[in-house]
Amino acid sequence: KSHSHPPMTSPDTHPKQQQQQGEGDCFIGIDVGTQGTKAVLYHPHTKTVIGRASKSYPIIHHTASNNTNTNDDDDDANDHPKVSGRAEQDPAVWIEAVEFVLNELVTNYLKVTNNDNDNNNNNDNNNDNDKLRVKGIGVSGQQHGMVVLDEHYDVIRPAKLWCDVEAVEEAQEFSSLARKVIPPGFTAPKVMWLLKHEPEHYRRMRYCCLPHDYVNFVLTGKKELTTDAGDASGTGIFDPCTREFDLQLARAATKDEKYASALPRVLRPMEIAGTLTKEWKLKVNLDPENLFDIKVSAGSGDNMCSAMGSGCLPHEGKVVLSLGTSGTLFASSSKPVMDTSGVVAPFCDATGAYLPLICVMSCTGVLQEVLENWCDMTDHDEAAALAQAVKPGCNGVNFVPFLNGERTPNLPHASGVLAGIQTGIMKQPGLIYRSALEGITFNLKQGLDQMIQQSNGGLEPSSLLVVGGGSKNKLWRQIIANVFQLKLQFPMEPESAALGAAFQAGAVAEIGGKADLCDYIRRQDLRMEDMEVYPTEDEEEKKLYREAFDRHAELVDRLFR
Repeated sequence: KSHSHPPMTSPDTHPKQQQQQGEGDCFIGIDVGTQGTKAVLYHPHTKTVIGRASKSYPIIHHTASNNTNTNDDDDDANDHPKVSGRAEQDPAVWIEAVEFVLNELVTNYLKVTNNDNDNNNNNDNNNDNDKLRVKGIGVSGQQHGMVVLDEHYDVIRPAKLWCDVEAVEEAQEFSSLARKVIPPGFTAPKVMWLLKHEPEHYRRMRYCCLPHDYVNFVLTGKKELTTDAGDASGTGIFDPCTREFDLQLARAATKDEKYASALPRVLRPMEIAGTLTKEWKLKVNLDPENLFDIKVSAGSGDNMCSAMGSGCLPHEGKVVLSLGTSGTLFASSSKPVMDTSGVVAPFCDATGAYLPLICVMSCTGVLQEVLENWCDMTDHDEAAALAQAVKPGCNGVNFVPFLNGERTPNLPHASGVLAGIQTGIMKQPGLIYRSALEGITFNLKQGLDQMIQQSNGGLEPSSLLVVGGGSKNKLWRQIIANVFQLKLQFPMEPESAALGAAFQAGAVAEIGGKADLCDYIRRQDLRMEDMEVYPTEDEEEKKLYREAFDRHAELVDRLFR
């Protein structure tokens, strides 16, 4: 029998106190990610994060897919060969991590004894810990994962994650049915894969949900699975215009009613998934006497929660740019984006608007490759200092950064290109480093241009909120501002998805859920670095960047399209 966490339910034994938010009320945001679960304890009265906790876990890549109680750290994992494209996790691992981070927050920040206070003088909030009460929980989850349950709500097999690409053939078939490009990482192709490759598991499937849906379900002990429009829009069978599942498309995908009937109910942004069960309260020592409700908000996908936690809201023109191993751009739009090419993901956000998103593969990993193997350096600051002396446009040199192909644009078989080299250039590491910075930035700018075009006036960028490891590179900051011709700001909270989930929980709990979610977020203190970066006003520099950007676009078109 598969390992799972059945719903935990019990009748209430106390009438709940119905109170509005007080000075001691605080909210927990949980981000259930691919590599680990992170949580923050947010205090609206002081508008600060007063506690943090995290728990890491591995990804399953091997063949033992019929046993959910397994991972790559198990002793017998090496007995099973790894499968190309496979990336799975046991949902029980998420639940154990959620229990761990909740216990950590309660133990370290809410239930501190006098002795503990003596040993935790660096926590300014410990003296007031006895006044704090958790009144709500919000859950952010990795998008696109396939969690399948049987009629008893038992997990049938490990969840296939967003980065699992075994369903390549199924994605092509589904894209033909949907008449738009759907990547193999989306949920619907994974369900088709299950039908084809594990028919016995497909026959047992009674419910199919996303990671954050499952966590909410277990926390609340409900017999009904729920989701939200933001996370659901990453399944491939969700219509962002109607904000409902396309049941006809679901039936076409599996040629039966099973998938269509297995989908969760879609909650509105200010609805709740339920309340934390008494069993969970006892397990993590949150209101163990069960005196008041701890609401569990609708939650959403990690990108949607990150948008809320970064202050990326409708009608404000803020665009989030994340500079990590991959680069991600997303923004809240007042109109849905329907890009049939698959370049711009047509997501909804968690506030009732839309969240067009693009993701590029070629980002900080390319820069690290250039630093180590071309510049022969280990310090980005040293390379950036040399690159600072090079004029914009790199004297006609362009670096197309597609070292391992590219997702945006969809050029999986493309390669990196260094064009415009002349005598002596090969010995200028600063020039090559700057050309890589510019090439990555040009590709991101092309992605934003496509987002704007596809939004039909629903997205008018006014600034970039830049996060991720690459955002620490001061030269890159200025290059991005100059190429995008936008002001750059830098959010200080690293766990924006967990913070966004906490904001949602706080808004839902405020005055009985009658608050406006966006207004609630605007009233929080989203702290930014003091430094803001503005685009150059030098017309000659602008000209050099435009010329280099045009050369980049022409190179990509001529070589790879």
